[in-house]
Amino acid sequence: MKNLSLILNVVLLALVGHLYYLNLKKPQAAEQSQVIVPPASQAGGVKIAWVNADTLNEKYEWLKQQEDALDKRMASISNNLDARQTTLMKEYQALQQRAQTGNMSQAEFEKEMESLQKKEADLRNDAQRMDKNLESERRKAMDEIYTKLEGKLKEISGQIGYDYILSYQRGRQILLASDSLEITKQVLQMLNAKEDKKQ
Repeated sequence: MKNLSLILNVVLLALVGHLYYLNLKKPQAAEQSQVIVPPASQAGGVKIAWVNADTLNEKYEWLKQQEDALDKRMASISNNLDARQTTLMKEYQALQQRAQTGNMSQAEFEKEMESLQKKEADLRNDAQRMDKNLESERRKAMDEIYTKLEGKLKEISGQIGYDYILSYQRGRQILLASDSLEITKQVLQMLNAKEDKKQ
């Protein structure tokens, strides 16, 4: 019995020593392969890269132009509605002053007040309609942006040989992305170069 226990301890010690040796040897080999080539590419598996979405939004020229155009349209509509609101308030104040000075009859006051209320209702309806139109324009613009970006990324993917190009934003679905797989700079250069050729 003592011999069996001694033999088991020797075998276990040998196994622990072997595992310890393998663990010390593995990280060095893994570090060398990661520095040179991404593991998926080395193994002939799926090739994945990622693009920083915040950087793309900030530095993709065509995207910035589209957002600027949409922002200008929204500002124009907002200014128009604000001007109409200001005019309506002035008309309301003028009506109240005339009523207080006694320069109009009750019937005239009610008629003009009814007219102002109709203008106010029209203004609210126009504001709601314009909000819906702007939201529709925004959705259409975003759809166009994604369609264009997707098309260009497919073209780029064919040129640089990736199966997947992921979008990475800190705090979103992808929690961590290896810097060695980032291609944001290359993608931006290709996208902006294509826009420069068109202009």
